[in-house]
Amino acid sequence: MRKIVMKKNIIIALSFTIILLSPVSVMHAQTAEQNTYARFIKTGVEQIKKGDYQAARDSFEGALRITDSAADGHLGLGIAYFHLKDDRLSERELTRAIEINPRESTAYQVLGELHYRKDDLEAAASAWEKAVELNPSNENLRARLERIRREHKTEKDFNRDVTSHFLTKYEGREKIEAGKIVLRILEDAYGEVGRALQYYPSSDIQVILYSSRQFQEVTDAPGWSGGVYDGKIRIPIGGIEQETPGLRRLLYHEYTHAAVRAIASRCPTWLNEGLAQYFEGREVDARQREALRRISEAGNLPPLSNLEGSFMGFDGNQAGYAYLFSLSAVRHMIDKYGMYRVKSVLEELGQGADTAKALSTGLLVSYEDFERGWKRSLE
Repeated sequence: MRKIVMKKNIIIALSFTIILLSPVSVMHAQTAEQNTYARFIKTGVEQIKKGDYQAARDSFEGALRITDSAADGHLGLGIAYFHLKDDRLSERELTRAIEINPRESTAYQVLGELHYRKDDLEAAASAWEKAVELNPSNENLRARLERIRREHKTEKDFNRDVTSHFLTKYEGREKIEAGKIVLRILEDAYGEVGRALQYYPSSDIQVILYSSRQFQEVTDAPGWSGGVYDGKIRIPIGGIEQETPGLRRLLYHEYTHAAVRAIASRCPTWLNEGLAQYFEGREVDARQREALRRISEAGNLPPLSNLEGSFMGFDGNQAGYAYLFSLSAVRHMIDKYGMYRVKSVLEELGQGADTAKALSTGLLVSYEDFERGWKRSLE
């Protein structure tokens, strides 16, 4: 049974965006313009929370048409552009927010995320240092800052290669052949997963190749972890001399996470991990099918809603079952509804829908009916 690969808290979910926009100073003002500005800001914040970033962009642009001199509107617009992957405009708006309010720690935080996504670790660390200085109570960001410092120290002298779809980093020319093997497999994954999902990420996907020691130092992953996707594919490649089935499965798994993230930044873990296992070619074998049947008969299958969050807190046995449930549910989804419908679910999630709405719109059945159908398939 597959062991869980830790997805660290540094995943760029930008959960901080739902609470960071500071209260507008004009909230209690009496003029119609000021009240309209406040409504635009409030609506934009709610849309950010829901993941509807295009609508949020429009709301914050509406606020800025009323007044261009308040940091809130520029900050919100910068966050919306960040999620829409318009880095140039995001940086422009975040910089403007800082010009208006030099103590706007959130703008520095998102600006650091922007630099990190562009693989400018030094600039990211500098922005996060300023954010922590302005908001010392932000323990999550402080932990990320320590992580990026380790990452920068490890990777600052790495070689870089850019291919059609991937940006790779590795240390030492002796790793060139291992890197070529990894890239060849990832290009295969790019094509196969892309054809199945009818989706090809438009931005280069970053792939970092470490020694085993470097991998542990940077990721803090458990010793049995074969790789991590946390916005970047991180692989320990010590000793790789040729392609192996296990390496191919691992890379397809991690690449699938990258593709899913590009479609839907928020995706329930059972769907994300189920798809990753599906594309790595993992099957539910006869022994596992029998175990699922017994668990289902006993009424002990957990609701899929319980598997929407991270698996990180599970022990090895719990994680193994969580992966198995995820694979079984996703294989049922693909077999019954087809990959086209699965892609529709991901697109709905990418537009800000919650899981229930995404399944209802994408599969044309309710969350409850889908789950009942999956459980009946185990009988």
